[in-house]
Amino acid sequence: MSITILKPGMMSSLQDLGRWGFQQFGVPIGGAMDKVSATLANIICGNDENEAVIEMTLHGASFMFNESACCAIVGGGCKAFVGDDELPFNRLLWIPAFSTIRTTASAQGCRSYLAVSGGFKVKKILGSASTYTPSGIGGMDGRNLATGDMLSFKREQDFQATSTLKMLPSGIGISHWHTANLVSEMSTVLIVHAIMGPEFDLFNSSSQENIFNSEFSISSQSNRMGYRLEGKKFALEQKTEMVSTAVTTGIVQVTHEGDPIILMADAQTIGGYPRIARICAADIPLLAQTRPGIKIKFKEIKQEESEDRCKELSRSLKKLKSGIGMPS
Repeated sequence: MSITILKPGMMSSLQDLGRWGFQQFGVPIGGAMDKVSATLANIICGNDENEAVIEMTLHGASFMFNESACCAIVGGGCKAFVGDDELPFNRLLWIPAFSTIRTTASAQGCRSYLAVSGGFKVKKILGSASTYTPSGIGGMDGRNLATGDMLSFKREQDFQATSTLKMLPSGIGISHWHTANLVSEMSTVLIVHAIMGPEFDLFNSSSQENIFNSEFSISSQSNRMGYRLEGKKFALEQKTEMVSTAVTTGIVQVTHEGDPIILMADAQTIGGYPRIARICAADIPLLAQTRPGIKIKFKEIKQEESEDRCKELSRSLKKLKSGIGMPS
């Protein structure tokens, strides 16, 4: 009961919803960059939301199923095929034994997530299976997936599942139903909702104006730790040394050179750069689906609206679980 990695593609890794409760010890939360898509993949498979999934960045991955299995693919950045059959996203799929899923380029998104029914058998470190490569913990020996890796399933697959699926001549099964895509399609300029950061008032007036009125581009110097933005430079009203303080995913820091950086899933737990803004948590999955070169613009909102947006996203996930028949 396993799959074999034939080609890992670009930075494919095992991720769950993160390593919570250890930030005071300097351990980042980590986990899936787009936690909504990872959660949705598990929901479709009938899994606990925190089961480990394969996070794929863009395309170029190939996986061979050593046994027939139910799975789901959610997110963006690639198209998936078994032979000549293109696999739909956001549906429950039945993949016959010895079939190979391969991914090719897609115009939309950046990261996709593969979940299998029952989940992968992965050792947890500090309560999480998430891969954190800077410290070499979690996932497959603390590293990204490599050719030849074999990922075992936690449980045997339910062969009765095929009775509820539309079966193709190739033996692939596809559910008649599909879930909504909770991560919006990319637009020409992505609007990212944010509130003022703790050090917003320390920046000069032009910086305060530019953060919510200018367009920025995602730099190629971006990764799971942070997205560096290209565009307007920022400056403090008066140069001052900052005491390192707590930071987390969604904080927008400004470097000494005046460049803004959005902290992402693998962000450090403390930092000494001033924090000019904080991204609404409900928009982080959308950012996770952006590629270098994508333009973004910050829209200022208040804390109350940020909380309301997060609650609405949580309600949408609960509705999906209820619709599929899972307990909330």
